[in-house]
Amino acid sequence: MYQGTISLKTVLHEIQEPGTLFSIKFRKLDGGISEKHQVKKNPTKVKTPAGTEDKKDLSTVRRNMTKAGALLLYDERTKERFECKIELLVAYNGYRIFHNY
Repeated sequence: MYQGTISLKTVLHEIQEPGTLFSIKFRKLDGGISEKHQVKKNPTKVKTPAGTEDKKDLSTVRRNMTKAGALLLYDERTKERFECKIELLVAYNGYRIFHNY
């Protein structure tokens, strides 16, 4: 079962750390459950038009991610990108996620 609970805020903070590998369990849009191990934040940089490359601080990145409501992640085992909705996250590294809105 679960080792304990962890807040959603803590999960989102830890996921932002470069190179962090983690396991994640989430509900899919069709109602099924998916669990993936050795996952990290999608390493692909978002392309911006030339001359408009302004650096964004971490709070702006977080706000955009939360506003979009989804995490873009990369599965190291399958070498595939995938997306999961933040509100459908269930567990992170064996801890049940507490959605404290």
